[in-house]
Amino acid sequence: MRTSRFPRFTALLLISALLSNHLALAAKKPADPAVMKARIQRRGVGQGVRVTLADNSEVKGMILTVGEESFSVKPKHAAQPQEIEYSKVAGVHNDKLTRGQKVAITVGVVGAAIAVTGILFNIKFDKSVSKCWLCASTASQP
Repeated sequence: MRTSRFPRFTALLLISALLSNHLALAAKKPADPAVMKARIQRRGVGQGVRVTLADNSEVKGMILTVGEESFSVKPKHAAQPQEIEYSKVAGVHNDKLTRGQKVAITVGVVGAAIAVTGILFNIKFDKSVSKCWLCASTASQP
C-alpha cells in the first residue's frame, strides 16, 4: 500500500520544527572569557552594548568600567550599575540597529507603500473604466 507524500512531508516538517525550537531554547554556553574581554574593550567605555549571559538573560546598557575579571554595565532606567564577570558572558552585541538593517527596513517600507499605492490605483482605475460610456458601448457589440 502506497501512502501519499503529503502526510510524510507534513510529519517531517513538524518534527524538524519541534526539534529546532528545542535546540533554540537550550542554554548558551559561556564563550571564552579572553575573547569576551577583548570585545568589551574594543567597544570601549561609554558605548551602548547588549550582553547575553549564559543563563539566556540579557543586559542592555552603557559600559561604565572594564576590569581584569569583570566589567560593569549601567542598564537603561536603572540607578545601580551591574557587575558582570567575563566567564558568564555568552555574547556581546551592538545596542543599535546596523546600517544594513536600517536600509532593509527602509526598502521594505518603501516597497510596501509602492505596492499599496499600485493596488489602490488599479482598483480606482478598474472602477472608472467600468463606468466609461465609450468602453461600455464597445463591450456590448459582438
